[in-house]
Amino acid sequence: MPVRPGLRDARTATIQRSANGVPHISAPDPETLAYAIAYAYAQDNVCMTANQLVTVRGERSRYFGAATPGLLARSMFDNEKIDFFIAAHMDDTVLERAWSDASTESQALARGAVAGYNRYLADHAGKLPVACNGQPWVRPMTLPEFRRQAELTAIQAASAPLAEAILGAHPPAPEPTASMTSALNRQSNNPSLKSPGS
Repeated sequence: MPVRPGLRDARTATIQRSANGVPHISAPDPETLAYAIAYAYAQDNVCMTANQLVTVRGERSRYFGAATPGLLARSMFDNEKIDFFIAAHMDDTVLERAWSDASTESQALARGAVAGYNRYLADHAGKLPVACNGQPWVRPMTLPEFRRQAELTAIQAASAPLAEAILGAHPPAPEPTASMTSALNRQSNNPSLKSPGS
């Protein structure tokens, strides 16, 4: 099937499926290629992609419940913890600055992927699979959200597997200072400051 990036864009990509459903895509440039790849991927996995976007937006608690388990890297955590991890890790300003140094081709691929996914949503509004059709958490992707997805993919084998340790960490107890030690010594030597039965 032919797909076009936009109404005013004459470029066309072709998606042809093999007998066993594997998409074969031809396109004239990287942005159109990414557009078609994202469209084809959405044909097969739109609900999964929409769910992943809820994760990178830090909105799992809002839509699925704070205590409900969700997947981060290869482990299950309460959605509230996942949202906390995303909020602590993702910085859109930093990600945008990093992407400004990316190659022209990489940036074109990102734009194409966002547009392709969004085109699929627009073409199939009200006709998505039952798992996500009509759900308020299914929304078009933005370029910052694409960057967040790329960042989350990059940390799958790095800090994400350590999320449980990171989220469960507590600051160490402060070292006793000289004034604290002196106060404790005074309390132990003053009967009126001792607790009953001591």
